[in-house]
Order: sequence, then C-alpha cells, then structure tokens
Amino acid sequence: MITEVKCEDIQDKIITYFPEFKLSQSPFQKAIVYKLDDVIGFIVYSIMYERAEIDYIAVDERYRGKGISQKLFDYLLLNLKCESISLEVNSNNKRAIGFYVKNGFKEVSVRKNYYKDSDGILMVKKLEVK
Repeated sequence: MITEVKCEDIQDKIITYFPEFKLSQSPFQKAIVYKLDDVIGFIVYSIMYERAEIDYIAVDERYRGKGISQKLFDYLLLNLKCESISLEVNSNNKRAIGFYVKNGFKEVSVRKNYYKDSDGILMVKKLEVK
C-alpha cells in the first residue's frame, strides 16, 4: 500500500537509512511510503513553487529488486503538479543512476567532491503540468 505521510511519522525509518536526516519544519517537505506490515520503502521530497526535489529514496534491502522504488516513483509522478523534478545522486551509486536515467532524468551538472569520497550528480526530469 502506498500512502502520503508526514515526515515526522517516519523519522526513525528515514534516519535508519540516512543518519544525517534532520526533520524539516518546512511545509514543503513531504513523504510517501510503501507499507506492508511496516514501512519498507519511502520517498521524501520537497515542492518549491513549480519544481519538486527528491531528498531521499530508500527501500529495505530485503525488498529491493521487486519494483517498489518504481511503484513509489510512479505514484509520486502521478500526483505531482510541477514543471520539473530534480535530485542529487552520488556518482558512485550506479544502480540509482541507472534507475533515474530509465525514468527520464538527465544529468545537468556535476558537483565536484560534493560527497566525502565522490562527486554529486544533479539530475532533472521535465514533467507535464497537470
């Protein structure tokens, strides 16, 4: 089941995957989750005017390769009313880069040494405004 939740409702789950996560008081930050008995995947994103940005995406490793990221991503795209969506990905994360390219994202910039051991790749996907 996919549903939208408040970030504070899944804060502990987010921190499990992203220890640097700090709960934002921003009304623009949202989360969608994929639940079975518990949350097994999520996307945290922000909407700023005509643009959305994916902040975090994760799926429990026991459920990876089962299309959950794709289902979450499809749900997000169906419900966004934005001109574009962007994200930043570690240049070493080839699996994630492949997923984003498959879903129509294009590399627009490289941020050298953005991460401790690698570059950050800024990717953007244009959307049809609904």
